[in-house]
Amino acid sequence: MIKIMTPAMILVFMACEVAQLVYDNPLDKDDVEIPALVFSPSTIETSVGGSAVFEIFAVQVAGVSGIHTQIAFNSVRLGVTNVSPGDFFDDVNQSPMFFTVPANPSTAVDTLDIYYFYLGDGGTKDGTGTVATVIFNTKMSATSSLEFTAESEFVDPDDIAIQINSLGQGTVTAQ
Repeated sequence: MIKIMTPAMILVFMACEVAQLVYDNPLDKDDVEIPALVFSPSTIETSVGGSAVFEIFAVQVAGVSGIHTQIAFNSVRLGVTNVSPGDFFDDVNQSPMFFTVPANPSTAVDTLDIYYFYLGDGGTKDGTGTVATVIFNTKMSATSSLEFTAESEFVDPDDIAIQINSLGQGTVTAQ
């Protein structure tokens, strides 16, 4: 019995492959300087004409009452299909305002501005959460970058900017 088990066990262990896992979590606080603004996931592969759904996260912020994100993208390669608000400001007693420029995101050319904030005074938020979900559609076979511009900002209730230490990047590859 032992003579049969030994070769069988060797065969089983030799036939097993060890998975090469990739740990690429843009929300990992160890990988970014906080506070940060990041795309999740950071990379998406799709087909030409396909969709790429990115969530925009504010990571480890404190005392924030407003967020402005400006996303730069190549509008020859990508279009914006839809933008919806995240849940970052949902658990405070005020209703947040959310809008995009342009008002119809599908008409955005090379930049998309997203504004998410409290009206009035007193409402602030700490922590990590989703600012928005943006759906891009691919127009051609290419690799395209998404970047937050220097115009992106977190603000406190007095509209004073809170420094963002990391601005993440996203990548869409259409084949």
